[in-house]
Amino acid sequence: MRKFTAAVAAAFLAVPFVPLAGAADAAQTPPMGWSSRTLGCSVSESSVRQAADALTPLAPLGYRYVILDDCWLAAQRTGGALAPDPARFPGGMRALADYVHGKGLKLGLSLSAGTKACSGGGPGSYRNEAADAEQVKGWGADYVKYDWCSVPTADFPGQNVQQIAQTLYPRMRQALGDGVVFAMNNEDGSTVPWLWGKDAATTWRTNVYNRPIPDAYASMVDIWETNQLRAEYAGRGSWADPDLIQAGRGGMTETEYRTQFTLWAMGAAPLILQADPAKAPPAIVANPKVIAVDQDPLGAHGTLVRSDGWYHVLAKPLANGDRAIALFNESDRAATISTSLGRSRYRVENLWTGAVASSKGELAAQVPAHAALLYRVSESREQAPPLVTFEADPPAFLGDDRPSVLEPGKSADLVTRVTNTGATGRLRDVEVTAAVPEGWQVAARTPAKKARLDAGDTFTVTWAVTPPAAAEPKNHELTFTQGGQSAVAVVTVARAPGQGRTYLSDVAWTSAKNYFGPVEKDTSNGERAAGDGRPITIDGVRYAKGLGAHAPADIEYYTAARCSTVEFKAGIDDEVGSAGSADFEVWADGGRVAHSGVLTGAMPARTVTARIEGARFVRLVATNGGDNASSDHADFADAVITCS
Repeated sequence: MRKFTAAVAAAFLAVPFVPLAGAADAAQTPPMGWSSRTLGCSVSESSVRQAADALTPLAPLGYRYVILDDCWLAAQRTGGALAPDPARFPGGMRALADYVHGKGLKLGLSLSAGTKACSGGGPGSYRNEAADAEQVKGWGADYVKYDWCSVPTADFPGQNVQQIAQTLYPRMRQALGDGVVFAMNNEDGSTVPWLWGKDAATTWRTNVYNRPIPDAYASMVDIWETNQLRAEYAGRGSWADPDLIQAGRGGMTETEYRTQFTLWAMGAAPLILQADPAKAPPAIVANPKVIAVDQDPLGAHGTLVRSDGWYHVLAKPLANGDRAIALFNESDRAATISTSLGRSRYRVENLWTGAVASSKGELAAQVPAHAALLYRVSESREQAPPLVTFEADPPAFLGDDRPSVLEPGKSADLVTRVTNTGATGRLRDVEVTAAVPEGWQVAARTPAKKARLDAGDTFTVTWAVTPPAAAEPKNHELTFTQGGQSAVAVVTVARAPGQGRTYLSDVAWTSAKNYFGPVEKDTSNGERAAGDGRPITIDGVRYAKGLGAHAPADIEYYTAARCSTVEFKAGIDDEVGSAGSADFEVWADGGRVAHSGVLTGAMPARTVTARIEGARFVRLVATNGGDNASSDHADFADAVITCS
């Protein structure tokens, strides 16, 4: 039996049970539930029942739909009618619907607008829309996800994909009627559903190409950005759908999953879990106040107040006159993001932490890397502490997304800042404390206590931080605390090369990105596991030292402004024959300082020498030479760096 955390228990106490609504009523807020997509064609009657059991405790929060995403259909129709796969669903769909309904949930089924289902080999609903609609309704389906697969475009001469979609989707919508939620899953962006979907569907996908959402931060952000471009077309009763909630699958961090949930809530998106409901983290998916932003009856899609590349402010009006404000830091380093709330006094509630503060008009917070903070803001004279902005190791300039670098055994200065941003009262007895990893040293170089902090004032503390001489070269977290708030500084421990000439294959890099497999030291790139390369060989010449990469590749070193030159022999390794091509580059901080020009597998090695005086970081980069990347084994042979 599954045990639920305190977060879920608190959620149940905070949100009364909401009676199940009809599909027409449910369309007034974005659908919530679970999809079987992760199970693929291993989906079965028993796995769906288990998922329904696990989803049932979340039903009071709005999670109601149990959706079978393909592979439930038999390969052929029976007497012209759809049939469930007898091996996977021996009890049939009517019995499964009864089981799901008995849990207080609703059943969703996927169908295809074409001649075949997208997966599993079952039939599509093309030219069978009316009969299929009646059949799934007779089984008790409450939700239909209508896919765009195997569409016979030849049957529509002279029509483009959008025109065909505008014919086929309304057919099924009309056949199902208003009693069934209709999710238009036309992932092919050429159907441009945002231009017409509101007239045909409960939800419509916002992709620009046919690809489900991956469980990866960068892809999730790309999909969110695309979804924001459709904001003007979404609204109550017809929702922009950027795809499934990934929390619990394991490909992102807890911070990144919370960010996705925040951004989806701001976009009034469907909240459909892809992970097993038993594995979806309750602290993220069962936060009733965040869900309330998504399910707000006004149905507004949040829009960007401002965006300057890495840092985004979104606002969403709510039905009771409040606003939801999200501060999203897309970058790899914590940054302070701020916005003006207006000329009044405001109650500001952080919906993830529950902290309540007041402000005379400014909202500002240090937002961790890849994080999104979500606030509910209302005009109020409520007496609450002033909003405090607490920063640890703030970046030196806007757009600086690289963590500060500390060298083992050497002291460096970091600062913390406390600002009375809310300006609704005076802060008293302000004290900042520090916690560092075991073996590290930290000491305040300036006073860490202040008796009072008036409206708008800032209190800065400078800290001397020293990693141990044996500190591991990686990112480390330093935690600073003030008045119940914490701010985390992520710092990189890195060692610069020693004096004289050093082979770069003997130096620890700070990061390495490679197209196939890891970058290899003193061997060519074997494309798979570490250590599977061969001796570096270019045009018949063998090199004992160097870096074996596969373009595109990017290898970065910390040089602490103490190095003068980088030199190497650039070439495509002989193991790919005359195939392959790449341009070998050297970057010093933000600028390219040398490159080889495009070299192919039929050419000898070319010497590249780069001046890097004053650079804190140096990158060796191999770019694709213009053909495909399958044979681009790029060698930085005899790569050396000279430092003082």
